[in-house]
Amino acid sequence: MSAILAVCGDAFCAMVSDGRYVEEPITGDKPHIISDELPKVRKVNRNVLVGFAGDTLAAVQIINALDQYDVRYLTLEKVVKILCEKAPAVTTQPVGVRLLVGGRNRKGQFVLTTFGTADNYQPDTQPARQGAYLIEGAASHTEIAPWLEREVKPDAPTWRSLDDVAHTLDACIAKMAEDDKSINTHYFRQLVM
Repeated sequence: MSAILAVCGDAFCAMVSDGRYVEEPITGDKPHIISDELPKVRKVNRNVLVGFAGDTLAAVQIINALDQYDVRYLTLEKVVKILCEKAPAVTTQPVGVRLLVGGRNRKGQFVLTTFGTADNYQPDTQPARQGAYLIEGAASHTEIAPWLEREVKPDAPTWRSLDDVAHTLDACIAKMAEDDKSINTHYFRQLVM
């Protein structure tokens, strides 16, 4: 159904998603594909990105709560608060929803916040540190941690540009798509610097 990967450094936050949207629940061997061109990452403003994996309809309803505000002035903290307040009111399929919110907080520090149905929408915010990257991801039907450990984290010490980051994230999603037919290789990318 979806995959989202994020990397946050001390001077940027980047997110990459696939574009596949499938009907939930998946029955049989092959998912019913509704669209292959649905971005699962949104640039809220020059400071904040939001991405999701899981129940697409529920995630879109949650994220659309931001449209009630002038998003140009929303801080990362306010975006997290709005999404956490909206999420419990939205019914989700058993696959659930995982949201990633990354970018620059009120103090100008790059952070990455994760939350979803599995943790009752309790946000976990981690600050980026100089010389280290925050690397996070979510996928509907695939355990993401092994992919991050095997495909993304080993490349991090060799990253010299944002193109290197994007190449690594794209490659990870491509390998996931080989195993999980609810993921495709139509990439959508967003960046905050």
